Amino acid sequence: MSAQAFDTRIAIIEQEIRSLLTQAEPALQPFYGMMLYHLGLDSDRPGSGKRLRPLLCSLVYEALAGDPTAALPAAASLELLHNFTLIHDDIEDQDPTRRHRPTVWSVWGVPQAINAGDGMYAMSRLAVQRLRDRDFPADRILDFAKLLDEACVRVCEGQFLDISYESRTDVTTERYRMMVLRKTGALIAAAAEGAAVLATDDREVRAALARFGDDFGQAFQAHDDLLGIWATTERTGKLEMNDLVKRKKTLPVVLAFERASPRIRASLAAHFDHPAPLPPEDVDAIREILDGLGIRALIEREIDSHRSRALHVLRGIGAMSHASEALALLERLVEVTTGAPEVAAA
Repeated sequence: MSAQAFDTRIAIIEQEIRSLLTQAEPALQPFYGMMLYHLGLDSDRPGSGKRLRPLLCSLVYEALAGDPTAALPAAASLELLHNFTLIHDDIEDQDPTRRHRPTVWSVWGVPQAINAGDGMYAMSRLAVQRLRDRDFPADRILDFAKLLDEACVRVCEGQFLDISYESRTDVTTERYRMMVLRKTGALIAAAAEGAAVLATDDREVRAALARFGDDFGQAFQAHDDLLGIWATTERTGKLEMNDLVKRKKTLPVVLAFERASPRIRASLAAHFDHPAPLPPEDVDAIREILDGLGIRALIEREIDSHRSRALHVLRGIGAMSHASEALALLERLVEVTTGAPEVAAA
């Protein structure tokens, strides 16, 4: 499956987003310019970011209904909503870079970045209103809007938990997964289920795609956690082992605390017993403990388990798909974004 098939669809989604953030009044251009900058759409070059959620929404709608163009406002609303959370997340984490570029707050300051994030949230709501011009039944639009609002609240809940876990060493895998289902899984599930809401009244299909989104979100976040410790700056656009530097209790760390002997657990806790950013000697020591416990292999098995369940659901709806190419692209999207071995090696 050619990457061009993804690129073509992403370009159409980005055109929809640009049309929402185009402002004729010169005095307000810098306001929308901050949003376009964060999205990587501040020039004619291709945008940055995976566009995972809008692409997921667009492909699910295409698989169920055939023509994806009608759902473009929904795809745009998901991407704007997601990126509103990222602008605020960068402020909360004091991250200086994202996607190999300085973050909005580090360029324009915290007050303007907060306002830009708020503006992006409002634009995501206006994007939903564009669905009224695409001949969708009003109840489907309302159901989609409700799904989006619920997902936004869940993301905020997940962010609260994530921040609170930074100062704790007693976070269990159960608590961690509850956080991930909110912070990451909520919008991924909303992208899949939301497309189904717009495409069909079949409650079983909607529920199946919600389950797909939950498993996909778990696999995606676990893979992201793996990258946060074992990937290079060149790949992620962030500092190497950045999650450890920030004392984040991501899945590898949570598993290490659960599986370590009392002696190693005490050593691990001691290395985390400093305010962020952790010094290099502590970060290196924590990484060595994780490697010694075989944590990376455990994470990879967990990713594979969630990925397999997500793909199983997709293949289950294949019989009612109106576009086999869209379904094949959905499977590849799941594989690529969760580091499937056969895809990574290709």
